[in-house]
Amino acid sequence: MTKTFGSTPVFVIVYLVFMIPTYLLPYLGSNSAVLGAAAAAADAGVNPAFWVHLICLVVLLDVTSYRGRFIGKKWIVIFPVIAIVFEFIPGLNWIPLVPTAMHLSALIIGAKGADTPQRVVVEE
Repeated sequence: MTKTFGSTPVFVIVYLVFMIPTYLLPYLGSNSAVLGAAAAAADAGVNPAFWVHLICLVVLLDVTSYRGRFIGKKWIVIFPVIAIVFEFIPGLNWIPLVPTAMHLSALIIGAKGADTPQRVVVEE
């Protein structure tokens, strides 16, 4: 898996494919605390769009983690983590540009890569 994300175009395409739904799903109430509380009060369960939104962000976290290990910049995983926080914490999700800045930072740093690829040893 790590070897797959050694390719910059693969990383960028996969990241974009899973990033785009995070901008569309909030229109369905995926990150709304009010809709989540209303659904819980009505025993309707959690909004299905929430799970899709969360899964997309977790995939972005994994993709960035793999890419970070490959290029020797494991710390870039912090960008999707901050995006997740600003997507789902009530009050913070009203600041739309922070997740965008975090996604762009992860894409730019991940795409830039390292001057020389690091040898990655993955224990399975």
